[in-house]
Amino acid sequence: MTVGAFLRLTGRGLLDAIGGLFGRRPLLVALSGARGEVATITTPDSADAGRALNPGNRYPDWQQAVAARSTLTTGFYRPGRDAARVRCPLLVVASDDDRTVLADPGILAAARAPRGEVVRLPGRHYASLLEAHEQAVEAELEFLGRSLRLFER
Repeated sequence: MTVGAFLRLTGRGLLDAIGGLFGRRPLLVALSGARGEVATITTPDSADAGRALNPGNRYPDWQQAVAARSTLTTGFYRPGRDAARVRCPLLVVASDDDRTVLADPGILAAARAPRGEVVRLPGRHYASLLEAHEQAVEAELEFLGRSLRLFER
C-alpha cells in the first residue's frame, strides 16, 4: 500500500469511526484494489479477489466492501501472539507466495500451538479458493476428520 493510500484509508477509517458514534451508516471501502487505491488489499494478490470471492459474478449485487472503521485495528492484529494457549486443534493453511498474509507468521503460530498443523499451498493469497482449491479442501477435510475423532470418546 502506498503512503498516500494508507493515509486516505486511515482518514476514512477515523471519519467512519466518529460517524459510528453518532449512529451514521458505515463509510465503506473496497475489499481490494490496485496499488495506490483506497482498499483493504492492494497487493498484487488483490487482482484475484473477484474471481475467488464471486466466481462468474454469481452474486452481481454483492458489494465487496467493508466498513472503513474496521481497518483501524488490522495493523495491530497478531493472532500468533497467543498461539501457545490454543488448546483445540489448529490448522493453518499458508500460501507460499501470499503477499497479503505472509506465510511465515502463520507457520510460526502453528508451531507454537500445542496441536497446531500447517498445510502449505503453492500460490498467492486466494490459492485455496482458486488453483489449489482441491488440495486445500482435501487437507481441511483430513484435518477435520482427525480432529473430530479426538472428541469421540
